[in-house]
Amino acid sequence: MPAARSFTELQFWQRARQWSKDIWLLTQQPLFARDERLVRQINDSSESAMSNMAEGYGRGTQEEFITFLGYAIGSLDETQSHLCAAYDRSYLDKDQFARLWSEGIAIRKLTVAFIRSMILPRGGERTLGKPKSWSNQVWEIYERVTGQPRPSQFEPPPPEDPIPARHDQPPV
Repeated sequence: MPAARSFTELQFWQRARQWSKDIWLLTQQPLFARDERLVRQINDSSESAMSNMAEGYGRGTQEEFITFLGYAIGSLDETQSHLCAAYDRSYLDKDQFARLWSEGIAIRKLTVAFIRSMILPRGGERTLGKPKSWSNQVWEIYERVTGQPRPSQFEPPPPEDPIPARHDQPPV
């Protein structure tokens, strides 16, 4: 896929925009609308998520873009916290809450995947993780040149999974 020419072409921004609109529409229901403080907070945080995505895109550097995408993820989490409050106060039924919660998780996953694609090798200017050790580089050259695998006692240890599993179910 070619690079986006505008933040409006970013799928995670498009979905955040629709999510924010869906939340706004629900806050217009009479019972929900009476809780002005929560209405203002949930609408501000959902709009902040999409706004931070757009602002980061416009900053011009990959580092600043990633920083603002991090802010957007924080706003997604804040909105999900407000969704919990709305559900607890019976402004949302279980299905509405679950749908909005799941969409927030989906937007988060898209955003994180986009960040990872920018920082992984051949994905952007920066790389994630530790550089290869000198010893490991030498053994890789040995394997390429000789066509033989390195002796088993020199095999690198298996990589650890540094990212713990997330609980993606709504807290109902």
